[in-house]
Amino acid sequence: DLLTCELPDADVIIHLAAQTSVENSWKDPLFDSFNFNMVVRLVQRYPEAKIIYAQSGASLEASSPYGFSKKVGGDYLKQFHDNYVICVFPNIFGTGRSVADYFRGQQNVTIFGTGESVRDYVHVDDIADGLVKALKWPKGEYFMGSTIGRSVLELAEGKTVKFEPARREMKESILPNTTPNWEPQINVIDYINEND
Repeated sequence: DLLTCELPDADVIIHLAAQTSVENSWKDPLFDSFNFNMVVRLVQRYPEAKIIYAQSGASLEASSPYGFSKKVGGDYLKQFHDNYVICVFPNIFGTGRSVADYFRGQQNVTIFGTGESVRDYVHVDDIADGLVKALKWPKGEYFMGSTIGRSVLELAEGKTVKFEPARREMKESILPNTTPNWEPQINVIDYINEND
């Protein structure tokens, strides 16, 4: 427990931990409440520290338990902590868990729904670079999008596609880039086709 165990003092906390699956959040929404709970505990344990908080583009509509839990965490920081940087992330690839990772180097792929859902994809290395820069950003909320939307069908171009029933998730999520000094560098289409 963050409040009772001995933890070192900290000047900066980069809070990336969360349950991140929209699909799983529908199956076990109680688990997603820990996303918000941890923010509360960090604010209470580290009232003076700069907290850099990873917020998801899914929080903008908050149309799933996951998105809602991330939105509430960001709102709590804004209301009850005076030293924060909120980084709103798009879909992140390069982690092994994104649709771009599943499609990479594969000829046969599965699409849930029609494939017309549009997302903004940024590589994990670009996100890491942004988080390092965020250490010096002034208090505020920053969108870390590429500003480019790609449909799942675009990501699957040239591949053999099997379609499965749609999942409950946002149909479109394209984020602007409102950061003072960061730009994503890695193109999702190039990444997917790198091993073809």
